[in-house]
Amino acid sequence: MYRLLCDETLLAVWDSLPDDASEQLTLGLADVCHDPVAATEPWGIDDGIHRQLIRPLVTALISVNPERQTVRIYNIQRRH
Repeated sequence: MYRLLCDETLLAVWDSLPDDASEQLTLGLADVCHDPVAATEPWGIDDGIHRQLIRPLVTALISVNPERQTVRIYNIQRRH
C-alpha cells in the first residue's frame, strides 16, 4: 500500500470541498493508495509517475514514487 503525502494548503482545499466532492476524493485516493496506476489516468506523458485522479465532482493531480511507495498530491480542483 502506498502512503499519501499532502501539504497543509491542499488539506485546507480538501476540507473546503462540499461533502459529496470530498467523499469522492477520499474514496478515490483510497483506491490510489492501493493501486495508483489502475486508479488514475496519465497526466501529460504516460510515464507512470505523473497521474490524475478524475471523479465527477473533483480532480487531483498526483505523482507516484514506486521506490518509496508514496503518492503526493499536487493539486485538487472541484469540477462543475
